[in-house]
Amino acid sequence: MASLESSQPHSFTVRGDQPLIGVITQEGDEEVVRYFTDEQAAEEASALPGSVQRALALAGAWKDMDWGEALEDLDRIRHESKPTPPIEL
Repeated sequence: MASLESSQPHSFTVRGDQPLIGVITQEGDEEVVRYFTDEQAAEEASALPGSVQRALALAGAWKDMDWGEALEDLDRIRHESKPTPPIEL
């Protein structure tokens, strides 16, 4: 931790109308807070990895689906399908 502290400034100056945004991040085994004065830079620093964003986007892709209609379609398919024959061991 000492090397992290020695490489970082102990203070900085911003205008009174500038936001000061703290973003908690993981650096190695330590949780640290990175401070930003620019909202876009703070958002980029706190963004989820691309793989996580893609997975969340996939889950959201189904939000507009008519679930009543989907359940009716699944029920219809189940009744129209020929049953699987018994499996002999």
